[in-house]
Amino acid sequence: MRHLSGFTSLACALGFAGAATLASAADQAMLVLDASGSMWGTVGGTTKIDAARKAVAAMLDAWPPDARLGVMAYGHRRKGDCDDIEILRSPGEAGAGAIRGLIAGLSPKGMTPISAAVRKAAEALKFTEHKVSVILVSDGEETCDADPCELGAELEKLGVDFTAHVVGFDLPEGKARAQLQCLANTTGGRYFEARDAAALAAALEQVAAPPPAAPADLKAGDAWMVDVNLFQGSYRAVDFTTGQTPEECQAICLAEEACTAWTYEGTGTYFVDHPRCHLKSDGAVQKKTEENMVSGVKPGVRIILPE
Repeated sequence: MRHLSGFTSLACALGFAGAATLASAADQAMLVLDASGSMWGTVGGTTKIDAARKAVAAMLDAWPPDARLGVMAYGHRRKGDCDDIEILRSPGEAGAGAIRGLIAGLSPKGMTPISAAVRKAAEALKFTEHKVSVILVSDGEETCDADPCELGAELEKLGVDFTAHVVGFDLPEGKARAQLQCLANTTGGRYFEARDAAALAAALEQVAAPPPAAPADLKAGDAWMVDVNLFQGSYRAVDFTTGQTPEECQAICLAEEACTAWTYEGTGTYFVDHPRCHLKSDGAVQKKTEENMVSGVKPGVRIILPE
């Protein structure tokens, strides 16, 4: 057995370094914020909507000034209305101060039309014509008779380069989390599990961070790489139970023809309390040194090495 020793469960010590292709790398992006009635719930003594306001403010501080960002909210105007979705500002239309004011004025009330909101955001961004990203923050399950997972597959198929990054905020394990993870994975985005206000802020700041410059030198990857994250090209993520090992993740990849590389994320990575196995299908994936992970590639697969 070759699994890691000394895996840490301290997610705050790991941070989000090297997380997936980020929203700020797109031509333009749309922040889709859950303002349904459940956002009046509390985490750590503060309401979720207040935590979201502070997290968005921190994200705006880190957002590149030349990157176009729009803002959308759902569930903030009417109860019981699945059409309560509003584009508060189109990309490039308002500065950070104006966006903070818009978020501050939201009053959670209604339903959770996740799929319709993401679709509307993608259409507003003209996702079939441009490289775009949607950043979704949600604390609950789709409540408007739709499946975010199916939507992700549809948009990915239609879009030239569409990515959805999703933050599940205080989201219990189950159907809702699985659907949102699928939405992110099928579009090549990253799913973040934020259990409290600090984790939410960290997730959104990572989404805003500019992507690292990737050297062009491709090298043959190794079958087994400790403390390495291959962070592009995921086509499927498998939630493991505590005790499952990197060897099991590797075995899944070797058994699937579409899989060219894999990454095992140890317990605690990205604030998740169980291991995960990310299977990748791209012929070239980036390599990033990152604790609490093991990665590997099939023979002949080439990767981008860090400087």
